[in-house]
Amino acid sequence: MRIFYFNKIIGGFLLLTILGCHAGKNQTNVELVQDMMDSKSLKSQDYDYIRQKPGNMVPPEGTIPQGFTPYKYAGDAMAAEAKLVNPFKSDSSFIARGRDRFDIYCALCHGPQGKGDGNIAQYLLLKPPSLVSDKMKAFKDGRIYHIITDGQGVMLSYATQIQSEYDRWAIVNYVRELQK
Repeated sequence: MRIFYFNKIIGGFLLLTILGCHAGKNQTNVELVQDMMDSKSLKSQDYDYIRQKPGNMVPPEGTIPQGFTPYKYAGDAMAAEAKLVNPFKSDSSFIARGRDRFDIYCALCHGPQGKGDGNIAQYLLLKPPSLVSDKMKAFKDGRIYHIITDGQGVMLSYATQIQSEYDRWAIVNYVRELQK
């Protein structure tokens, strides 16, 4: 009698295992362990609202990643405007590189001509400023570079997207071309 029940239990387990692992073509699997197929992923933008912490592990305070140079003018736009000088000459290939980077990162909000009329500008509560306005023309190159690197107002920093300083300066030079 015990062997009979034992065989039924083993047979049922094997049947569930076979059916659970392969339900056939275009069929939903029977999941015995729910988290194996639909595990919760962690995204870098996630925020754990229960623990009030970012989703990713935060590095220890005071540490600097290898190959990383902290931005000297973080949070200080006026110092950046006064001390940052564009180290690149404006030639046609440099302007072309700036236009390419501008079209990828900036034109969506600021528009292809920098007038603040990009494709998503109509959906934003605060409209992006025109980059060809007199106010922006009065900014020195260092200030525009600083805005790209550190952000300003509701525009966040683009330092992680545009990692190359060369590309940021190329965008600055392209903005100057738009302002002509």
